[in-house]
Amino acid sequence: MKHQQFVSFQVPGGLFGFDIRLVKEITPAVHITPVPLKVGDVSGVVNIRGQVVVVLDLRVSLGGSEQQITDDSQIIILKTTSEIEAVSDYTPNFDLDYLGSIPVGFLVGSVGDIVTVEPSRIEDAPSHLLAQYRSYVEGVVRLDPLPLVILNAGAILGATA
Repeated sequence: MKHQQFVSFQVPGGLFGFDIRLVKEITPAVHITPVPLKVGDVSGVVNIRGQVVVVLDLRVSLGGSEQQITDDSQIIILKTTSEIEAVSDYTPNFDLDYLGSIPVGFLVGSVGDIVTVEPSRIEDAPSHLLAQYRSYVEGVVRLDPLPLVILNAGAILGATA
């Protein structure tokens, strides 16, 4: 049985993960430039090697308040649509148009380990989640001491669009 890998990260309130195949890179959350009249969960933009990356505050995306940037804060930058399409063995379970051609990153509290699990260990999203957030959760993996909540980046980005 093929294993799945997830980049784990902390957002105040829990342990979360994205499928590793979506992640382009992880960078420290320094010098996020605020954008005027920002909307929703947009924190601002960063310049990564000459490329502008829009940064979303994942805590706000998940219904919380803005995160304070600390020395542990990181930005998880996702691959663009064309970068995902170049990987022939992977098709995410969301519309690739949500990723688009402009790089997007999520501000998180800290990045943890790469978690490797068998698909049979991934449980369905809890039924008690608010309907607006249920589509954000692909599943849950029981880990000790905290469960890993696997997020659907496309659903989160779709709600932002």
